[in-house]
Amino acid sequence: MSVAFSVATPGDDAALRALLANSAMPGRIRIRLEREPDYFAGCAAMGPFTQVLVARDSGRVVGLACRAVRPMYINGIREDVGYLGQLRVDPSYQGRSLVARGFAMLRELHADGRARGYVTTIVSGNAQAEGVLVGKRRPSMPRYRLLDSLFTLAIGVKRRAGSPAGPIFDAGPAGEPVLRFLAAHGPRRQLFPLFDDPPGVDFVSVQRDGEIVGVAGLWDQSAYKQTVIDAYDRLLATARPFYNLVTRGPRLPRPGSALRTAYGSFFCAKDDDPSIARELIAQLLQLAAERRLDHLLLGFSSRDPLLAAARAFRPIEYRSDIYTVAWDDGDDFHDRLDSRPARLELATL
Repeated sequence: MSVAFSVATPGDDAALRALLANSAMPGRIRIRLEREPDYFAGCAAMGPFTQVLVARDSGRVVGLACRAVRPMYINGIREDVGYLGQLRVDPSYQGRSLVARGFAMLRELHADGRARGYVTTIVSGNAQAEGVLVGKRRPSMPRYRLLDSLFTLAIGVKRRAGSPAGPIFDAGPAGEPVLRFLAAHGPRRQLFPLFDDPPGVDFVSVQRDGEIVGVAGLWDQSAYKQTVIDAYDRLLATARPFYNLVTRGPRLPRPGSALRTAYGSFFCAKDDDPSIARELIAQLLQLAAERRLDHLLLGFSSRDPLLAAARAFRPIEYRSDIYTVAWDDGDDFHDRLDSRPARLELATL
């Protein structure tokens, strides 16, 4: 059995989508992150430069990983940072040193010098991934270091009969005032993304005395990226029908269903004012209702002062851990990060 590695081509599209459809993320709620109907359509959101690495055995795709490089704020300064994601291995090939060999190929791609350091996430409780990548990593693999926890908050969108035909606030592509606000306040977060003109994002804002004091965008990627409920653990599966009868919050969808979701992106509130954050979320929810979406997804690190404001909307929470990743030539990347809370953009993962 001989596994070979190479950069994916459009001809690998169907095989990549099939691998994702058969790879569920562990947890009390098992989810699949799919890319239908075109795997590569979702790569642009990850960054202006993206490479997809595939492992093949006799032509069959048995593993994949993505390397993307995009500008982020590091200590308040723009810097090109790498992101490693979409790590998937066919179940029948797990435990065969495939991951270590794949990272050897990623190290070769890393030699282009586009980024010195990387970030990634691992779902909390994924003991297998933590063991292979962190606890028992091989010397040839990069070093993973824990930065913070990332909470994905799924807030239910309520659609009421008789609601207005359109939002009661302005929403649209980023204009100069929005971009100026993001440039002024985005640097207060580590890893905050920089896009000159984010594609497909509709922005809302909060104003006080004619001044913009908060900005966020609704980024609907459902045309090329889906979150699918794969299964619930035994307790949740048993309780789901009863929970859905009595809950006033988001319902638990049936297994196999794709969530109608959009991301709350580029989230900024002046002075980390929780009242501004709550108003931004309310506007995003109203816009999501107009788009007939079911859930709004927001991401906050554990040290983000706005996490509590978002939790007031009674979300379903999904926890991951943020790691910095570096080979020897970028091992200072983690140590030079100052104390600013991280804001890793969910829509780019």
